[in-house]
Amino acid sequence: MNLINFNNEQKLIQGEIRKFATTELEPIADEIEKTGVFPNDIIKKLSELGLLSLIIPEKYDGVDMDTTSLCITVEELSKVCASIGVILVVNNCMVAFPLIKYGQESQKDYYLKKLSNGEIGAYICDPEIDIPGRKIETQALNKDYLISGNRDFVLNGEAANFFLMPISLSEGKSFCLFEKGIAGMNFIKPEILGIRTAGIVSAEFKETQLKNESFLISDDKGEEIQKEIRDYANICFSAISLGIAQSALSASIKYSKERIQFGRRICEFPMIQEMISEMKIKIEAARFLIYDAAFKCDNGQDYSLASQIARLHCGDTAVYSGLQAIQIHGGYGYIKDYPVERYFRDAKVLQVLDVTPHILKSDIAKELLK
Repeated sequence: MNLINFNNEQKLIQGEIRKFATTELEPIADEIEKTGVFPNDIIKKLSELGLLSLIIPEKYDGVDMDTTSLCITVEELSKVCASIGVILVVNNCMVAFPLIKYGQESQKDYYLKKLSNGEIGAYICDPEIDIPGRKIETQALNKDYLISGNRDFVLNGEAANFFLMPISLSEGKSFCLFEKGIAGMNFIKPEILGIRTAGIVSAEFKETQLKNESFLISDDKGEEIQKEIRDYANICFSAISLGIAQSALSASIKYSKERIQFGRRICEFPMIQEMISEMKIKIEAARFLIYDAAFKCDNGQDYSLASQIARLHCGDTAVYSGLQAIQIHGGYGYIKDYPVERYFRDAKVLQVLDVTPHILKSDIAKELLK
């Protein structure tokens, strides 16, 4: 395992993003979470810093940073607002990444430059199982396709200018790109437990026409691409969970030093000390797992298994830390005057977003049993 050793550029990025999160994001984090409105003003500022296009090559006006730098950025922002972390991960990992690897040159030049210029791209999640009444029906129309049905999770959908959608065709799974405002597509914004300001919506399709030239690939590589997208996104979703867990720990330490019970600060109680220690141990293990997976990715090594393990452990760690933080805060832990209830809600959503722990365990077993 590679020990975490950031280079000077990565340390500079960490410092600058931490400063931005503290000065620009922290004062408004609670308010935007309560309203659940997509944070366009903050996203504009992040775009000016190049964070919406952090992994996009300079050829397409991107910043061309490595995965480790992306994880650093996502972790620091997610310590303050996990929804912002999700927006960045979707733009970079689930939209830009497959375009960079598999897009036609014309698609890269058009869509990657859109991202680099501050536009939001959305990823329409493909459900793992067919849900009655929610399945997408596909009808061939010459070389084009008509689709009807529902997709329940469109990440970044509220503010997106274009969409990337996995879709099952007769010849296998493929990916389609299409613009905002396509005929026959409507959105519904659901009330969700956490990550409320990340712009997650549901989509309904009614005989929506997908043009043949808008598909990302023409041959049967869809399943391979979907796995690559998930493996890559798992690394950065893990960084969001790490940021949440770290904030839950920091809030717990601060509160335990201030809270007096039975004439003593509660941080002096062995039970509280044990809870804080367990949180720290899990968090440090999570950090090593994330940056080991990022190191493997940046150095051209196979990172699939590492990313799955990181996502599973980090998701569990964030939920555990959120619960412990609520327990340490007592009655104050579940009221909105303190942020720890938000940490727990966000952590729980992150634990199951796009892929569940049970699926991750199955994927890990498959890797081991090859």
